[in-house]
Amino acid sequence: MSHKEKKKRKKKYRGFWLFVKLQIVLILMVIGGLAYYYFGGYASQVSAMHEEAVRFVKESTKDTFRAEQTSQVYDVNGTRIMSLRGTKDVSYLTSDEIPEEVKEAMVSIEDKKFYSHGGIDFKAIIRAVWAMVRNGEVTQGGSTITQQLARTIFLNNDRTWQRKMEEIFIATELEKKYTKDEILEFYLNNIYFGNGYYGIQAASRGYFDTDVSFLSLSQMAYLCAIPNNPTMYNPYKNPDNTLGRRDRILKNMYEDGKISRREYKDARQETIVLSTAEPTKRYDAVETYACYCATRALMEQQGFEFRTDFSSEEDRKTYEDAYQEQYKTCEQSLYTGGYRIYTSIDLNMEEQLQNAVDEKLQDFTDVNEEGIYTLQSAAVCIDNETGFVKAIVGGRSQEYDGHMLNRAYQSYRQPGSAIKPLIVYTPALERGYTPDTVVEDAPIEDGPEMPVQVSWQRNLALCSRKFH
Repeated sequence: MSHKEKKKRKKKYRGFWLFVKLQIVLILMVIGGLAYYYFGGYASQVSAMHEEAVRFVKESTKDTFRAEQTSQVYDVNGTRIMSLRGTKDVSYLTSDEIPEEVKEAMVSIEDKKFYSHGGIDFKAIIRAVWAMVRNGEVTQGGSTITQQLARTIFLNNDRTWQRKMEEIFIATELEKKYTKDEILEFYLNNIYFGNGYYGIQAASRGYFDTDVSFLSLSQMAYLCAIPNNPTMYNPYKNPDNTLGRRDRILKNMYEDGKISRREYKDARQETIVLSTAEPTKRYDAVETYACYCATRALMEQQGFEFRTDFSSEEDRKTYEDAYQEQYKTCEQSLYTGGYRIYTSIDLNMEEQLQNAVDEKLQDFTDVNEEGIYTLQSAAVCIDNETGFVKAIVGGRSQEYDGHMLNRAYQSYRQPGSAIKPLIVYTPALERGYTPDTVVEDAPIEDGPEMPVQVSWQRNLALCSRKFH
C-alpha cells in the first residue's frame, strides 16, 4: 500500500471514529439529561421540554399528520391532467391502502422492535453504535420509527441533547395516544424520499410513475432504502448505494420470516428501472382555469357570497378586499389540501383547439420584451347541451417559466362581432328566420334613420357557412 493510500485510509478512519465518538457523546448526554430530570441540574429545562411534548401530542389530531397534500386534477375521462402542490409533493394513503410489504420492509430495516417498544429503544441505540464500530459504516439506525415521526412533524434535525430529549418525550406521548398502525401510517406518509417526494405514494409516482400498490416487492424495498439518508441513497446520483440497501432490506425481511427464500432471491435479481417517462405535458390554460373555478367553488362552500351589484364605490372596494382575502386562503388550501378535482375538459379537444390557434398564427413571430408573442389569441369550446367547458386555450404555445396570462378568462376585451351569434342570430333563428329569409332593407317606423350597410341576413348566411 502506497504512502498516499495509507494517508487517505487513515484520514477516512479518523473521520469515522469522530462520528462514532459524537454519537456516543450524544447518547451519554441524553442519558445524563434524563438523570438530571430526576436529580436536579437541568431539571427545570427538561421538565419544560416534557410539558411541551405533552402539549404537542395532546393538541394533535390525525389531521396534524396530513396537513399538506398534493391535489390532483382530472379530465372528463378520469385521466390525471396535473398535480397541484405547495412546497411538498405529498399523496396521503390510509393504513389499509399501504401494502403490507412496505410496512414490513420499513420495520425490518428501521425499527425491528417497533411493535413491542413504547416509543424508545435504548438497546437499539447502543446496538447501532456497536454496529458502526464493527462494520465501519452506519448500518442501523438508533431512533425508533416513532422518534423519527416526532422529529419530522414537531421538531427539526438539530444535533443537540435538548432536541433529542424532546424527541424522546414526544415519542412516548405519541405511543400513548395513537395505535402502532396509526403511527406507521403517519410515518410512511410524511418521511422524505428525496428529490421532493414526501411519503411512499409520492415516491412511487415520482420514481416509478405508478401507484405503490402496483410495485413489485423489489421496488418497494428499493423505495424503503431511501429515507434513512436521502442523499446517500439518492436513486439518481447513487444508485449502487440504493441497491445495496435494498438487498439488505430484503435479507432482513427473509431472516424475519416475512418473505420466502424464493421471493428473496427473485427480488434481489430484479433489475430496477426508474421511470424515464417524459414529464407530464403541461396544459397551462387548463390548470389556471381549473384552479380558478375550484378556488371559487371552495369559497362558495365556505359561505362566501359573490356579488355583482354595489351601492357605492366604497361598497365595491370592501367587497373586493374580502374577495381577495378569501380567494387567497382557498387557493392555498387547494394546493395543500389533497383535493381531487374532476373537470369537464376533454384533452383531445384541448389539443385540437390549441393546435388550431397555433397554426393560424404561426406566421406572426414578433415578440415583446418578455419573449411572448405580441399577436395572441384565445379560444373556448363549450358543450351546448350542458354548458360545460370542454376545452380552453389562453394563448399561443411557447416555453415560459411560470403561468402566462390566460386570455380566455383573464383578459377582458370588447366582444366585437363575436357577440352577434348571441344577440342577433340566435334571436332571429328563434323567431323562425333562416339564412334564406328575405327581409326588406328599408326604413321602418321608429327604426334607424339610416339603413345599415350590411344586412343581418348576409351576416347570418356567412355565419351559417362558417359553422357548417
